Amino acid sequence: MKRIFTLLLCLLLGLSFATLSSARLSYINDATTNIGPSGGQAISVGVCNGYQGITTKVEITLTLQRKLASSSTWTDYYTAPKQTFNNYHGAAQLIRNMEKGYQYRTKAVYVAYSGTKSETLTGYSGAISY
Repeated sequence: MKRIFTLLLCLLLGLSFATLSSARLSYINDATTNIGPSGGQAISVGVCNGYQGITTKVEITLTLQRKLASSSTWTDYYTAPKQTFNNYHGAAQLIRNMEKGYQYRTKAVYVAYSGTKSETLTGYSGAISY
């Protein structure tokens, strides 16, 4: 239900998003990485869903990346502090001012735990131009 709500919210806000299914992972069921513009700001969202009864904690680190339209290289523009959720799912947000002439995307690093064991998944949103 939360995944459906997140995807609908992304569509309504015109966000560019990418969903990762991770059937081969033990503690991460799926993750969605989003970006959208709002009045000169980039709004980045990362959502990670683990497995109830298995996943005990989720950590999400969001990084806003950018590149010039003429470039093929993405560089880190701003990394938000890691957000920790003592649950099997979590949703993190980053809001940052954009500068004109760049394309922006969100990089999200998801770490899910089951007790002391962990696994990591990295996801990227689509790109937006400003």
